[in-house]
Amino acid sequence: MSKYLGLTLIFLLVFPSCTPVSNVKTISLQAQPTVIVATATMTPLPIPTVDPTGTPAPTDMPTITPTLDPIRSTPPTIMLHRSNENFDSVAFLRDLIAILKQNEMKVITYRDIFNNPSITATEKGKLFIITIDDIYLRYPMHSSVKEMIDLLQQVGYPAVLGVITESDYAYPETAAMLKELSDAGWEIATHTNQHANLGEMEHTAPRYVFTEVSTSMDKIEKVTGVQPVTLILPEGQMVNDPRFIKRAGIYWVVGINGGTTYDSRKDLIYVGRESPFENAEKTFEIMRKRFGF
Repeated sequence: MSKYLGLTLIFLLVFPSCTPVSNVKTISLQAQPTVIVATATMTPLPIPTVDPTGTPAPTDMPTITPTLDPIRSTPPTIMLHRSNENFDSVAFLRDLIAILKQNEMKVITYRDIFNNPSITATEKGKLFIITIDDIYLRYPMHSSVKEMIDLLQQVGYPAVLGVITESDYAYPETAAMLKELSDAGWEIATHTNQHANLGEMEHTAPRYVFTEVSTSMDKIEKVTGVQPVTLILPEGQMVNDPRFIKRAGIYWVVGINGGTTYDSRKDLIYVGRESPFENAEKTFEIMRKRFGF
């Protein structure tokens, strides 16, 4: 009986929720039973973090890069030269600077676009380029050109300077000024070696187009330490076959007519610019219509 009583007690310990029944028959077992109790190991589910402010927890979202239109608007570009008896370039530029500041225009160079091609898409309508032509490397800078440079430096605007190299001689003060401006973020562009009309040269001696451009580029690099990427066309005359210009390593070709839009996918880009008209205010209005900004 003690054996059966022991089995009953074990059963009640294992199954404590079971209530003994008085009329259950006692079954005699021939061998001592072995009771196995299995214990299951449960891994607790992670408890979600709840922001007490009610703000949803941040999730990793894919970065979407917007697709930029490769066809870009040319930044409105003004073409300036030294002052003469018929036109005061310094006074014009002074008034133009006031207009640019009033309209919150950002003055850049072609090299800036070369280094950051997307800028003409992301900052469309707020860019402006100032070019000053006919700076001769072999001679002192004209006093009016120096004044224009000084005006631009005062407001922190860079410009694109079109340099004619001519001989192997570089006037020390001119060379030093070009180097200083280049280091400060201005762009020193080639205006060819002999100020040659490349459109006419192409008809008579097309191979000299390359020499005229590349020779000037090498002389400018010798002075500034920077190889030019921009060619400002003398008299605004573009060639029909640009292979010799491309071979020289030029990226921007700056003329006069047309060139209000360009294809940023090309490896040689022609752009146009505007000449002063009457006064700065009238010129700015004309440029708005032409370049659509």
